[in-house]
Amino acid sequence: MTELGPLIHGFWYLLRGAGMTLLMAGVAIVPATLFGMALALLQVFGHRATQAAIVAYLFLMRGIPLLVLLTFAYYLLPLTGIDLPPFWGVVVVIALYYAAFMCEVFRAGILSLPLAQWDAARSLGMTRGLILRIVILPQALRLAAPPFVSLCANLVKATSLVSIVGLWELTMASREIVERTLAPFQIFLGAAAIYFCICYGLALYGRHLERRVLHGH
Repeated sequence: MTELGPLIHGFWYLLRGAGMTLLMAGVAIVPATLFGMALALLQVFGHRATQAAIVAYLFLMRGIPLLVLLTFAYYLLPLTGIDLPPFWGVVVVIALYYAAFMCEVFRAGILSLPLAQWDAARSLGMTRGLILRIVILPQALRLAAPPFVSLCANLVKATSLVSIVGLWELTMASREIVERTLAPFQIFLGAAAIYFCICYGLALYGRHLERRVLHGH
């Protein structure tokens, strides 16, 4: 019992940190999703120059670790006159980073649909925008839902990196308790369990969506 004492006494503090982690992840997912969808549509249907610019952006984001981007934004953006509050600065960086991965998920969903659906819709006199809105995007989003949920779980885990720039969340809360109790094993075991519960819940939901897609529901 005494070995778990530090974890028991600090459990509510860890839950508060988990709440901040979920808030940060939830706020970042919204712009990441919208920007990722816009990138996917432009990459599939945009002009060649636009497509080339998007491909360059995707390679840049996927080729640089998120930790480096967070550090870069934290230390260098203020020198350019851009001084965002730490929370919003972190949200912007995470959103821009994960939008590159969500773009690929949505693009794959769009391209996986047969061209015959486009031809059939055109034969009915539907415009390109109408085809996208009522035929292509609903199906593409349905196909993209399982990998999208997996990306959201990865985003939640990635928020642990923001402690490097001093932003308080679950990992930072764990470090603060460890500094007071000198019980790193118990505290980080508790933090790992919280992360696992969050991400496992998302993984189960992703598997549920995948089964629905496979069975055509």
